[in-house]
Amino acid sequence: YGAGHVDPIAALNPGLVYELDKADHITFLCGLNYTSKILRLITGEAVTCTGNTLPRNLNYPSMSAKLSGTNSSFTVTFNRTVTNVGIPNSTYKSMIVLNQGSKLNVEVTPNVLSMKSVKEKQSFTVTVSGSNIDPKLPSSASLIWSDGIHKVRSPIVVYTYIPDSI
Repeated sequence: YGAGHVDPIAALNPGLVYELDKADHITFLCGLNYTSKILRLITGEAVTCTGNTLPRNLNYPSMSAKLSGTNSSFTVTFNRTVTNVGIPNSTYKSMIVLNQGSKLNVEVTPNVLSMKSVKEKQSFTVTVSGSNIDPKLPSSASLIWSDGIHKVRSPIVVYTYIPDSI
């Protein structure tokens, strides 16, 4: 699931962006259990992974989580930070749109972001919960931040992977 078709005119003035830097990518790769040797090949420098990071917390617009088990309740949390590249003194309200057939419960905290200045960063948490999702069909939704002018959409996908039995 991507974030949709690119609108070149809207891309000139997106309002909010999800910024990533080299450290974010390294943390993501550490969360995928890349070794120091492989990280050195990728980055060109010595890297030591610290802590237990979750790949799903890469500061990327889309959010996805693979669940284990089929008929169980789940709660998954995503942490994100957006940067205001729009106007100062803007307020963005969150809206959740569930895709057809989705039985997810999605909560955004905080659900309103008040940006005082350009380049201001604010963090939020998206908590997705539910139970008994169909393993043959991902459950999905979209988070939309809107200030009345801009609409910044982030797809959310939760799925269960069950390998084919042999």
